[in-house]
Amino acid sequence: MTLNYIDELDSENHIGRKIILASKTIQHAFDLELHDKVGITMAQWRAINTLATQNGITQREIADKLGLDTSSLIPLIDRLESKELVIRRPDHTDRRINRLYLTKKTESLLGKMHSCAHLFRRSLTEGIPKDQLEVTQQVLERISQNLATHYALDSEVNKIVVESRIANPSSESRFT
Repeated sequence: MTLNYIDELDSENHIGRKIILASKTIQHAFDLELHDKVGITMAQWRAINTLATQNGITQREIADKLGLDTSSLIPLIDRLESKELVIRRPDHTDRRINRLYLTKKTESLLGKMHSCAHLFRRSLTEGIPKDQLEVTQQVLERISQNLATHYALDSEVNKIVVESRIANPSSESRFT
């Protein structure tokens, strides 16, 4: 029996639906884990991660890396600033631009954040053989490539920071 096109798209087993549900579940679970263990949200974690590798970038640059509008980023940065985890400083050459820096307080959280992300990744892949994980990654990359090619999507979409890129927390020079 052949499913018609509409039935295929509405199917609970449609790959796109499964990917979206898995993504939302992963994001929600990681958000809960971060909140419980570190006291920050996943969105805040992503911003801190970006600054851990590129401290002093502009609000516009961090918004681009996170795939956000600058207007969406401002309340996020406000919350991080109120928690004393980041500081805004005007750019020396253009006072209209703010640069973002991690604070020393953030340094104490980086180890916990890294550990939290590592443990979360382990629980995420628990019971899945390494070869199956490799095939899954290859399939997901191919799906992304197919869509990017078919819809002429900008390759910048794939550069949005999602994965943990926490730098060596003992590097003092990055913090203010």
